[in-house]
Amino acid sequence: MSLSAQLKKHDQSLYDPLLLSNLIPVSFRHAQPTLGLLLMSTPSLTTTVVVLPTYNEIANFRSIAMEILSLSPSIRLLVVDDASPDGTGEEAERLAASSRHVTVIRRGGKLGLGSAYRQAFQMILKDTDADLICQMDADFSHRPADLMKMIEAARSGKGDVVVGSRYIPGACIRNWSRRRIWLSRFGNLYARLITGMPQSDVTGGLKCWRRKTLESINLEAVTTDGYGFQIEMSWNAWKLGYSIHEVPITFAERTRGVSKMDWQIMREAMLLPWKLRMGHSDAALHKS
Repeated sequence: MSLSAQLKKHDQSLYDPLLLSNLIPVSFRHAQPTLGLLLMSTPSLTTTVVVLPTYNEIANFRSIAMEILSLSPSIRLLVVDDASPDGTGEEAERLAASSRHVTVIRRGGKLGLGSAYRQAFQMILKDTDADLICQMDADFSHRPADLMKMIEAARSGKGDVVVGSRYIPGACIRNWSRRRIWLSRFGNLYARLITGMPQSDVTGGLKCWRRKTLESINLEAVTTDGYGFQIEMSWNAWKLGYSIHEVPITFAERTRGVSKMDWQIMREAMLLPWKLRMGHSDAALHKS
């Protein structure tokens, strides 16, 4: 199908007509190295790509996707679905068919959170000029309103990585038991003491990356998933000398869907700080 035919398939009424001439939409249904995600920044706004990994998030997906897209006309959404049995991937494709701000990667199986982010980051860096690349969960534990605060902080020059923190003044955790809060606090303290990282929340998954920061990390060498991926990526940025700015967020337990946490993810997060301290992740510091 020609590019002009693809354009005609999209609902023009969803977009600001003043921005249409600056956009080049390309939608694809499966991750293929030869297909590009072309997002051109507008003269007045820096293009921001938000990566949203999904697995069985049909109850949350459309609502959170629409909230993210409503934050700013400069935001583009890249959904990475791991063959969700509940139809999340199909729902994402339906949204992409009506919104030229949405692109979907559908993968062949449940390959993991870290794998989804690595693939998305690599594609964005290769095929777009986006200056800000964000990551967040699809279950509303991360609020789109907090994402916007982080984007604004990044645009104002506060940090090479902006992290949504649950453990600094002004932050709030909702619907967690006291036991779970203390387990999370202990996990953060454990990782910080072993690695020496100064940030308050090293396991949080709401982040806004500057392009130059991600470009400096050898993503192929980052092999962890879950909380481990969050720790390792922050550690790499810190070790490379990039500044990490924390923004207080309101973190809420999901109200719909099922948590993906399991013992394998927890075990990985417990072992990783020691590996980082012993230098086992040095290969991730620089691209070859």
